[in-house]
Amino acid sequence: MKTYILKLALVFSSFVLGSALTAQVPQIINYQGRVAVGDPAVNFDGSGAFKFALVNTDGTTSYWSNDGTGGNTEPATAVTLPVTKGLYSVLLGDTTLTNMTAIPPTVFANPDVRLRVWFDDGTANGSQLLSPDQQIAAMGYAMVAGGLAPGATIPTSSITGTIPASQVVSPPPGMVLIPAGAFIMGNSVAEDTDITDAAPVSTTVSAFYMDVTEVTPSQWQTVYFWATSNGYTFTSPYTGYGGKGPNYPLQRMNWYDCVKWCNARSEQAGKTPVYYTNDAQTTIYKTGNVDVTNVQVKWSANGYRLPTEAEWEKAARGGLSGQRFPWGNTIMQNLANYYGATAIFTYDQGPNGYNPIGAPVPGTALATSPVGSFAPNGYGLHDMAGNVLEWCWDWYGSAAYAGGTDPHGSATGSNRVLRGGGWNGSANNARCASRSIYAPDGNGIGFRAVLAPGQ
Repeated sequence: MKTYILKLALVFSSFVLGSALTAQVPQIINYQGRVAVGDPAVNFDGSGAFKFALVNTDGTTSYWSNDGTGGNTEPATAVTLPVTKGLYSVLLGDTTLTNMTAIPPTVFANPDVRLRVWFDDGTANGSQLLSPDQQIAAMGYAMVAGGLAPGATIPTSSITGTIPASQVVSPPPGMVLIPAGAFIMGNSVAEDTDITDAAPVSTTVSAFYMDVTEVTPSQWQTVYFWATSNGYTFTSPYTGYGGKGPNYPLQRMNWYDCVKWCNARSEQAGKTPVYYTNDAQTTIYKTGNVDVTNVQVKWSANGYRLPTEAEWEKAARGGLSGQRFPWGNTIMQNLANYYGATAIFTYDQGPNGYNPIGAPVPGTALATSPVGSFAPNGYGLHDMAGNVLEWCWDWYGSAAYAGGTDPHGSATGSNRVLRGGGWNGSANNARCASRSIYAPDGNGIGFRAVLAPGQ
């Protein structure tokens, strides 16, 4: 008899996806878990079959299940999720997932909504109920298989005691989890399909963490001063924000400095750097302008890095499918910092011209806005549309997306991919599918970092 342990991360039950931005109840719940199996228990790796239900306090009434099964019975079909080193993530209610139904807002009119989970690792043990059911709340909690009451011990010869709260998975400070899964990358609105380098393609990415905001001068400096005392050199100044302020996005960064800074951030935090200057991945990239290749990237390392183009777009969409922007199909200046041009783009609701939130300080021509000035997307990320363009890892090597699983882009090129649009870009540049390119030594761009899960 195997013992299953499921440790759930923070449950975000207060954000909204879809067009009803003013609603007060969630329709999609984003959570992350860790599952271990066996005796002694080890982190599960592979594909797991999960079934989910939202039930009342005593479990006699089911408000919702992943496949729409009624009553209080186990759902008939499961949601298959990848599990890496015990870690998995899912968007409950995301109908783009097979066997996942939407969560009606009426579910959360009930005061006693609890999460019930079944897990099947594909062995003869079959589907097992994880218990106890847990109340939906903005807090961490743990669940174990076998019908144990809260505070009970785990009945194996090698595991005793309760699961301490310190073991519950939670995102690193300042980052959020982007769940693994497939999505349609590129234009999905007919009006935009004439843009040939963003044709829709099915793309799958593994789970990762991403910085909630673009990197700011204050964040840059905490790493920069350590780095320059430990063998790193940079072209971009640490004050690369033009006097705007410490909480504005960096915007004078070249690609090389962003990559080196990620390595320095990793080393400073005691993590393994991702970028190297040789194929054997033994020489850490610390100085100069080096066009690091895909082979010279330690993709399995636990350090910080730039997002791939596919990761960036998955994150920008915030769990939505088939929409231009992180929140829907139209844009206005109370949602993002961009240049309004309502006469050109039918989906731009303006007003026209520069967004006054980014009014420049005296003596500058900069018009960025403080990070976090606008509402986050469904994953909790700010400024994925507008404010400042962001560097991605990929070379721009062809006029099409790569697609597939965890694509890393072209092996060669002369320009790197930029995403997100900027304060001086029009509405079309702020679309999730929009692509820009720039030579890696160009220095007018911002960025944010990502991190492998489980760190």
